[in-house]
Amino acid sequence: MSDTPRIYPFKRPAEGVAAKPVFAAARKSGAITLAQALRFILIAFAAFLLSRAGILGGLYPFAAPVLAAALVTYPKKGALLIIPVLIGLYTAMEGRILLVYAAIMVLLTAIFLLYNVDSKKQWFVVPGMVVAAMLVSKGLLMALTVFTDYQLIVSIFESLIAGGLSIVFLVIFTALRRFDVARRFSADEMVCIFLAGIGVICGLNGVSIGILDLQSLLSRFIIMMAAFLGGPGAGAALGALIGIVPSIAQVIAPSVIATYAFSGMLAGIFANFGRIGTAIGFILGNMILALYMLNSAEISANLLASAAAALVFFLIPVKYSRKLGRAFSATGLRSAKEEKSERLLMLALRKLRNTGWLFRDLSKSMDELSSSESLSEEDSVRASLDQLSHQLCSRCSMRDICWEMDYAQTLRGIVSLFETVQESGAVELKDAPENFAKRCPHIKELIATVNCLYDMQCRTNYWRLQRQSSSKLISSQLAGVSDLMEKIARDISDFGDEREILERELEKSIAKRGMPVDSAGIISLSDKSVGVWAQFIECPGELYCRQAIEEEVSRLLGCEFRVHEAICGGKDCSCRCNYQLLAAGAHTLTLGQAQLAKDGKSVNGDTGSTILLDDGRQLLMISDGMGSGSKAAAESSAAISLISRLLEAGFQQSTAIDMLNAVLALRGDAADFVTLDICVVGLYDGKVDFIKTGGSSSYIKRGGTVKVINGSSLPVGMLTSVE
Repeated sequence: MSDTPRIYPFKRPAEGVAAKPVFAAARKSGAITLAQALRFILIAFAAFLLSRAGILGGLYPFAAPVLAAALVTYPKKGALLIIPVLIGLYTAMEGRILLVYAAIMVLLTAIFLLYNVDSKKQWFVVPGMVVAAMLVSKGLLMALTVFTDYQLIVSIFESLIAGGLSIVFLVIFTALRRFDVARRFSADEMVCIFLAGIGVICGLNGVSIGILDLQSLLSRFIIMMAAFLGGPGAGAALGALIGIVPSIAQVIAPSVIATYAFSGMLAGIFANFGRIGTAIGFILGNMILALYMLNSAEISANLLASAAAALVFFLIPVKYSRKLGRAFSATGLRSAKEEKSERLLMLALRKLRNTGWLFRDLSKSMDELSSSESLSEEDSVRASLDQLSHQLCSRCSMRDICWEMDYAQTLRGIVSLFETVQESGAVELKDAPENFAKRCPHIKELIATVNCLYDMQCRTNYWRLQRQSSSKLISSQLAGVSDLMEKIARDISDFGDEREILERELEKSIAKRGMPVDSAGIISLSDKSVGVWAQFIECPGELYCRQAIEEEVSRLLGCEFRVHEAICGGKDCSCRCNYQLLAAGAHTLTLGQAQLAKDGKSVNGDTGSTILLDDGRQLLMISDGMGSGSKAAAESSAAISLISRLLEAGFQQSTAIDMLNAVLALRGDAADFVTLDICVVGLYDGKVDFIKTGGSSSYIKRGGTVKVINGSSLPVGMLTSVE
């Protein structure tokens, strides 16, 4: 911790600065994130491979549809894909046929850059334009060279395939844009992605590094990943389908189909042993069939490709494998009950987000209302002069002289009266300027009116300030509720599927240790902390439970976690055990609490508590209720309980203290206020913040020195706002 202690009294955020939603700021920002750049690079590389993917001995139907779909989906960035597409065509063909395909790409780029296509019409406009562009270009080539019926049929066939593939790529690009929200693909999107994957694999035909064939490497890697995520059925099915891919581009013996299907099935069977099992199963399947179907040179090449694919398979991080499995999980069969639960969850998330946005808009409206009510001093003086001239001077014979001919002198005289009443609280006849008192025939009535207007102005300003303070309080509370709802919706959306998988795996892993677990679950999950509960039929004791939970959670999440708090009843535990784990690197706190009631009484009016937040911060809290005995204890206990629940729910510290202050202030009893002494300890960075609202001094003892921490804020509940 730092050598120089610092204390931060609670302070309300600057007035007039409305909170902006994170999603609105991100939407307005034009900066390209690293994830977006990487995604575009991957799309460009895929477009390069697709453009050089040939099928049936000379047809290249992938280049035009992928470029057209990208131009429609990404109107500005999509035009850049023409560069990798043209490079891919250049590496796959030459001569007049290269010029024809290049002309098709340029024609499609010009059309879709000049004309915007509506999202509803794109499903038939884009395929139509692709088919037309290819037919026109191929037709001109045949008209200038040799025209045969066979070439016409082939051209029409290729154009129709390209038109169908354009729909495939429209679905894929739409799914990629939707993936940031949905985080999974539907069944029809999966089919389209598989068709595009076939094109990518075909695009690697003939590409090798030494004796390592990249097409074979990618095929084997995909089969391993499918077997690891989906089991033997998925591995065998995808192996059989990928085995057909080489036959699309060239004539190859169908033995590849059997080899891939058998290897994928074995890889899925051994997937229960983890990644090593998947890789061993795949290589074993290759070796078994290779001995009967291949010669020695081909066996060496196959083993090299399998080993290289296994190496790539091991290099993929575990968290990305889980995300990939979750993204493709929509293709599995689910029961009607599961589908109904998912629909209800999505409906609840949508309503939760809408409610959060509603509270955010209400908060902005309250801020605008509060700022619009504030009157400047000049406006206040002008309003008072208007009232004065209408109430007293409207029927006076000197009105025209005072308010038109000698307006400046009249204004100075009245302003001097208002200055006097503001300084002394009241103005008398002797306080009026001599020349002004002699000229005004109603000077006594004028002074009485000034006193009356000043009193009315004071009352109006008081209630205006009260209303503004209440509006700001309500606005901050609405903003806090909005942030909390958005956070809950985001956590549920990001963590829903992962929670189910982790809970199931955690329960299985604990049972494999021989511990009679009835059920297990995850309470909370963040980058720095994990909350876990386990219901044991017979609990073997805290130490053994603690070690098992630590090891299994660390293994499932792929990083080291340590139990920070454990609630366990021991061997005869009849309730569930709860654990709070922190990622490795957190400091350990030794906490103690001692208190003594005043004058030897049995009830102490102070209450202390501590909670651990999800972001790895430990909160130490002490509250002192006014007075002594049971009443003070009830007040301090209620304050600690309320602020603990607010902070655990996810409210910010400022919002939580505001809410507690509002609850106490609205009671109306001057004695209903409490002190709050909060110490926020960062378990990772070692920094400490103090928040004191009326709390007594705190002390930091290090070695032989003691440092005193003092606060100057008033107790919570004493004023309408906390400063």
